[in-house]
Amino acid sequence: MKKLIGKIIDILLWPVGMLMRGSFANLLRSFRWGIYVSVVKHRFKKSSNLKAFGIPFGIVGGKYIELGDNVILGKDCRLEATDEWRGQTFSPKMIIGDNVVINPLCHIGCINEVRIGDYVTIGERTYITDHFHGASSYEELTLPPRHRPLFSKGKTVIEEYATLGENCAVMAGVTIGAHSVIGANSVVTKDVPPYSIVAGVPAKVLKIVEP
Repeated sequence: MKKLIGKIIDILLWPVGMLMRGSFANLLRSFRWGIYVSVVKHRFKKSSNLKAFGIPFGIVGGKYIELGDNVILGKDCRLEATDEWRGQTFSPKMIIGDNVVINPLCHIGCINEVRIGDYVTIGERTYITDHFHGASSYEELTLPPRHRPLFSKGKTVIEEYATLGENCAVMAGVTIGAHSVIGANSVVTKDVPPYSIVAGVPAKVLKIVEP
């Protein structure tokens, strides 16, 4: 009896499913994303023609975050500019250039300065930060992680036209040179020259592309 009822429901809903597979579904999805973006974009210090690749996305300290033209943010990405943490105060600055693509589930954290140049593409589940929870001293490691003070080694910069594969981590104080390619699952702990092919944990320069 249950199978018969299930088949009847499937038959009745089949036309709806076919309709939702086509252009109508795409139109409805684009409309939802557009409404969401039209509300969220005002939380940023600056944004122009912001686009979404899925919704929602998390924003902390939007007044410290500047987005260039045609930035695309993926579903569940997190942009966090923190100005206060357990009594500490910061003056964060996050600047994202034109035509940057930040894919779903990325996390960019800032208490100092994070700069991302024009036409950078960031793969899914990538982590970019300019700080750590604690300075790795014995005294701080005895504290629970969330009780440790935030510590920055300096600004983190990803220059124009760089590409980061999925699951990368770019650590504090690192500069990734223009036009570089960072392989999937890499952990970047040191500066990367322009036009480099980089991969590994920790990431190493495999090749520098010459003209």
